[in-house]
Amino acid sequence: MRAMSPPGRLRRPRFLVALPALALSLACGPSSSPVVGTPDRPTGAAAEVSVAAVADAAAASGVAAEAAVGPSDAGEPAVEAEVEAPEPPCSHVPGVCCVAVQPLGPVPDEELQAVADALRELYGFETRILEQLDLPEEAWYEPRRRYRAERLLDFLAGRLPEGCDRIVGLTVKDISTTKGEIEDWGILGLAELPGTACVLSTFRCRRRVRDVPAVERLRRVAVHEVGHTLGLPHCPTYGCFMEDAGGKAETIDRETFLCDVCRERLGWLE
Repeated sequence: MRAMSPPGRLRRPRFLVALPALALSLACGPSSSPVVGTPDRPTGAAAEVSVAAVADAAAASGVAAEAAVGPSDAGEPAVEAEVEAPEPPCSHVPGVCCVAVQPLGPVPDEELQAVADALRELYGFETRILEQLDLPEEAWYEPRRRYRAERLLDFLAGRLPEGCDRIVGLTVKDISTTKGEIEDWGILGLAELPGTACVLSTFRCRRRVRDVPAVERLRRVAVHEVGHTLGLPHCPTYGCFMEDAGGKAETIDRETFLCDVCRERLGWLE
């Protein structure tokens, strides 16, 4: 890809990303609403119940009764009351059903699938892996020979597929942003808070790998960054997925759950 000329002063990012961890087996959102069935219509003598009898039974029980009512004296056809079953939620997060995973440049299938699985297992999202796109030239930062994450967010936000609510960019290239007084700070991911897009890099997930494999770190980074798009800020709870990594990839290795404060913000706790 062609290198771009060094820009002037870099645009400051909207939000810097922290990188937490993921024990997906601990994740559970609110259960889906049960589907209310319709009772079988009675036949024979049971079908000859009068409207008054049904009303009396409903009043006696204190609940609204659903019943099949037989023909009236006027010869009108039988009337059967219907109750619509409530539609179950599409995920554990109200208003967010589908997340698109967008490879930026070549990305191993294993890593794409790991991100998709992590988001589906924790948040209950439908995930859709898209066709690969080239990294945009306008995001290239020649002085450090890497890509500016906030420019990648702009690129991704304009490519949200129809039917999806969030988009996650994934690249193997190094990415960076501005943090405080540091003009160009290497990161694992960046997200809008809240918003539509986030971007992840596998580049730093592979550094100083010990107890936690690089692909597991990537899963946790995905959960963290998508959490930002859902409105979750950095969390002070030690070991929470939303804990600020503090610039160290190893911090992710200790993060294994979503704390009660973060779960409450998502509406998972009453």
